[in-house]
Amino acid sequence: MTSPPSNFSFMGNPIEEPNIPILSSIDEIIASAHSNGNEYSCLQNRNSMEAMREMIFRMAMMQPIHIDPQSVKPPKRKNVKISKDPQSVAARHRRERISERIRILQRLVPGGTKMDTASMLDEAVHYVKFLKKQLQSLEQTAVNNRPMVAGFSTTLSPAPMNYN
Repeated sequence: MTSPPSNFSFMGNPIEEPNIPILSSIDEIIASAHSNGNEYSCLQNRNSMEAMREMIFRMAMMQPIHIDPQSVKPPKRKNVKISKDPQSVAARHRRERISERIRILQRLVPGGTKMDTASMLDEAVHYVKFLKKQLQSLEQTAVNNRPMVAGFSTTLSPAPMNYN
C-alpha cells in the first residue's frame, strides 16, 4: 500500500511528493529492514525503530486522555434477524463487550486506530511495558530526591513496587 501523491506541502506550496509505502505497525517496519540481509543495517534499523517507538510513546504520554465509554459507539447493525436464543444472546453480549473494550484500547494506544486488532494489541503490550519503565523511573527519582531527617524519610509512602 502506498500513500497517494500530494500536491500541497504543509506550508501550502504546490509540490510533488514521492510515493512512500505505509506500514501498519512498527514491527512491519522492523521486519522490512530484516529483509535486506545486512545484519548491521538491520540492527541499526531495529535500534532506530525502537527509539522512534519510544519517542512516539513519550509524546502520547504527554497528551491528556479522556475516553467516555458512551462516546465509543458500536457500529450500527444491519437489518438482520437477531436470535432470541439465550445462548446466542449471551454470546452476542460477550462479543459486544470485547469489541467495546478493543475500541477503547485502540484509542489509548498511540496509533491504535490506524492498525488492525492484532498489531494494536502488540503495540499495547509494548506501550504498557514502556509505561511500567517510566513508572519505575519516576519512583526511583522520587526515592532519590526524598528529604532525609535523621536518616529517615520524611514521607510515609510505601516502597517502590516491582512491576515485572
